[in-house]
Amino acid sequence: MKKKVNGLRAVLASVGVILLNMIIGNLLYLNPLVSGIFEQFKNHPTIRSMEYFGGFGNWIALTLGFSLILESFVIFLYILLYNAIPSKGWKKGLFYGLIIGLLRSIPEAFNQWTLFNYPDILILIQTINTFLGYLVFGVMLGFVFDKAKVITEEV
Repeated sequence: MKKKVNGLRAVLASVGVILLNMIIGNLLYLNPLVSGIFEQFKNHPTIRSMEYFGGFGNWIALTLGFSLILESFVIFLYILLYNAIPSKGWKKGLFYGLIIGLLRSIPEAFNQWTLFNYPDILILIQTINTFLGYLVFGVMLGFVFDKAKVITEEV
């Protein structure tokens, strides 16, 4: 079967999913347990200060800009792989999130562990949050794309 993508719906749905994901992603890092652990390492020699980026505002702009680019690419990949992902709706998104989460979080953690003198607990938190973030992102993507009928199948 051939798929048809409604471009306007795809853009609107993607913007909604990205905004929701940014909120959820920040909640993963700002919860008291994780923020308390990060606070313990704020002066660790491998942690850059906000001043390195020109202050908190510049850091936020940089991370938000990169997140928009990365998440837009992940959504584009979802559209390309849509027919190959099993199931429908949020379950399709869950499968996709699982695949992307594993492909992104584990290699990134291994790379950090082998290349940097970075506290192991922070690598573990980053791995878990990245994986959970992609699971949630995938579920939201599958749910919103399904409900908004972004991708339809032509016979």
